[in-house]
Amino acid sequence: LGQNRRLVNRVAVVGATLLFLLAIPAFVGSAMIALSNPISFGAFLGDWTRYIPRRTPKRQLMGAAFLAQLATLLPFGFGLAVASIVAGAARKYLKNVDFSGGLLAVSPGWYFLPVIVIALIGGMSTGTTSLYGTGLDFSSVFPRLSRVQATLLVGVFSVLLIFVGRFAFSPVTSITTFVTLIIVCTTPWMVILTLGLIFRRAHYVPDQLQVFNRGQRGGLYWFYRGWNLPALLAWVVSALLRLMAVNLPGQFVGVLGNLAGGVDVSLLVALILPLLLYPLLLFVFPEPRAVFGPAGPRLSPACDLPVAPVESVRGSQR
Repeated sequence: LGQNRRLVNRVAVVGATLLFLLAIPAFVGSAMIALSNPISFGAFLGDWTRYIPRRTPKRQLMGAAFLAQLATLLPFGFGLAVASIVAGAARKYLKNVDFSGGLLAVSPGWYFLPVIVIALIGGMSTGTTSLYGTGLDFSSVFPRLSRVQATLLVGVFSVLLIFVGRFAFSPVTSITTFVTLIIVCTTPWMVILTLGLIFRRAHYVPDQLQVFNRGQRGGLYWFYRGWNLPALLAWVVSALLRLMAVNLPGQFVGVLGNLAGGVDVSLLVALILPLLLYPLLLFVFPEPRAVFGPAGPRLSPACDLPVAPVESVRGSQR
């Protein structure tokens, strides 16, 4: 009996492993869609830290950020439940990839109004949050624009982009492509920022970070004529190679998309490549010792380049 049990266990383990390997493409594709939600917040989550009191313990701050990102995965549970119900009660909507139509088809009549309210509130909350962060960042990149002007410009462009995506292209394809681009651009950037936080021992000078935003140049973070070459090169190379490794059958397949036999490994590229490339580039373009603070760098080289003096840019409006 014991030998039969061990034999059954071996067969079960091997069989389950093979089934899992066969389902990897679907698993990776689902994981990418799920990860796009918390990753999309990484681009502007820091914009809201200005409202957090300085006395807030780091443990609470990190815990709140982690739980908030974990909570963004909850709507996917609702989506899976709806998709399962639609698959049994209204399969034609599932074949046409019509989530909204399927939800309305399987819902009772009284649920129509709550669905409309949820859609409006959810869209407004996410839209205003994204628009605020994007307008703030856009005005920082282009200091000649005020925050209001930058937000209006981004808002108008977003509305036009929505109409073009809705009427000129397939909505599902447009959303999936946009989600992919979010991960392509944001994931390497988040890895590089996290490494920079570790190398600097979380030491930053807030006033020096606002030099460019004030229409000035120079300071601790001016680096090579205003460019942080190690971070920029690591981000560009990682994002491009990650885009080339995307494999979304029927939508977008990069030139390296079939590198793993049809399995989309672009997320691994976005995570691992900057993790290796950024530290190596820091040895080629070491950062000034002054940016690391009194404790010095951690796991990173440093040079004795002088810090450029802060000066106003001629013609700046700020």
